[in-house]
Amino acid sequence: MKNTMNPVRMVAAAVALAIASGLANAGEPQSYTPTPDSLVNYEVPEWYQDAKFGVWAHWGVYSVPEYRGWHAAEWYPRHMYSRKDNENNFFKYHSERYGDPAEFGYKDLIPHFTAEKFNPDEWMDLAVEAGAKFYTVVSIHHDGFAMFDSKHTRWNAVDMGPKRDITGELLSAARERGLKTGISNHFAFNLDYYKMNHQEGGDVTPETYDLYGHGKGVDEWYLKRWWDITTELVDTYQPDLYYFDWGWNKWPEFEQPRKDFLAYFYNKSIEFGKGSFGQPGVVMTYKNRHKLPLGSAVVDMERGRFNSIQPMTWQADTSVSMHSWGFADNDQYWPTNELVDMLVDIVSKNGVVMLNFGPRADGSISEEYVSRLREMGGWLKQNGEAIYNTRPFHLYGEGPTIATAENQRELNHKGYNYTAEDIRFTRSKDWKTVYAIALDWPGDSQILTITSLKKGAFDLSELTSITMPGVEGELSYEQTERGLEVTMPNHKPTEHAHPIALHFAQSVEQAQVK
Repeated sequence: MKNTMNPVRMVAAAVALAIASGLANAGEPQSYTPTPDSLVNYEVPEWYQDAKFGVWAHWGVYSVPEYRGWHAAEWYPRHMYSRKDNENNFFKYHSERYGDPAEFGYKDLIPHFTAEKFNPDEWMDLAVEAGAKFYTVVSIHHDGFAMFDSKHTRWNAVDMGPKRDITGELLSAARERGLKTGISNHFAFNLDYYKMNHQEGGDVTPETYDLYGHGKGVDEWYLKRWWDITTELVDTYQPDLYYFDWGWNKWPEFEQPRKDFLAYFYNKSIEFGKGSFGQPGVVMTYKNRHKLPLGSAVVDMERGRFNSIQPMTWQADTSVSMHSWGFADNDQYWPTNELVDMLVDIVSKNGVVMLNFGPRADGSISEEYVSRLREMGGWLKQNGEAIYNTRPFHLYGEGPTIATAENQRELNHKGYNYTAEDIRFTRSKDWKTVYAIALDWPGDSQILTITSLKKGAFDLSELTSITMPGVEGELSYEQTERGLEVTMPNHKPTEHAHPIALHFAQSVEQAQVK
């Protein structure tokens, strides 16, 4: 009988069987199978829960034009083929600068992506200065150009363009600095990314299908191509984190391959010595919590956040730049204060932040990114005790500025404008220190009032002292009917969020806020 199993499933099944055979222990599973019952045996590693903050960069051939038009710079390859007449038209821009995309297409930009100023050590030094604990490489974006030494596509940065293993160099530099490492994979949406190229007379030919796709939908060729490149990144670079963009959510044909890959990644990580069944020691993120068994991996929210503490650690990914992820010469950038407030808010809800910057095509990083990342690092160097290695308190915070489903989009574009009444909480793992982080300075009164900790609401009998990072000595306080009223110092020790530390003689895990 002919074997009709999908080749992706065959590979996944073979790997799972091989690892299971090699590790089998009587009575207890030693490896994952691509089924919900197996995959939910997963715990988020402690290193990730402790890290709280990582950085990544969108960088590729799409960085060459530095043009975001009406959308975003990293979407240039898609929109450059659309001949529709609209404002900030990509086709018009491309035609005037390079020529008609039917003659000078996206593939012809690759020789211009030379990365002559790219220095992985400089990038990783900046990541460390920013206070990041992990670094993630965008190893393949929707455009299908692999930023690594791939054996499965000739369109890669070693054979073309920079002629360097960008992924390998960055991950090596990250590990030298003690950072955990991640891989970002956006390749699934390649199926639809060049839709305009296929439909509007671009430069697609059978010889370029392996870059632009064949335009024929999800078939065995497409799934195997995706699988080969996706697993190759695991086998070659052994990442601690694997990030997926939303593209694989679009087609039902990816329903099982998502689970196949999750089992593959966890099993290979066990094989690499990163963990064991139930605790593989790695993180895989995905978008839309309905697309994998809940609890089997880490949910990611793009340019967004949850409004409450989540029972399982989650991730928010966003960018220093407001519009594009790749570099664009006319983008706007979030102020550092907004970025710090965002980090505090997300961490208070059991989240982790992965913050993006966009290098230029030559590999240099513009000052708009550098200054903000360094300023965040300066804040974390002084106040990191309220962020790193912490866990959620009984409640995430208090105050008037709370994102809701109705105002989330507006707030994400205009900023949150937090006040001193907006306070977020974290706490130490042993529950003996609680951090109350005011997202603005209380003003001339110097009194920070924490209403959630008022008399009758929270037991402060074990409170021994209140201190503030960057300030010598203890702060005076009084618990009243209005709240815990803390007298702040005469000067602001930081220009951004202001944490105070409440130190208790005993754990306050059982002292629930009423």
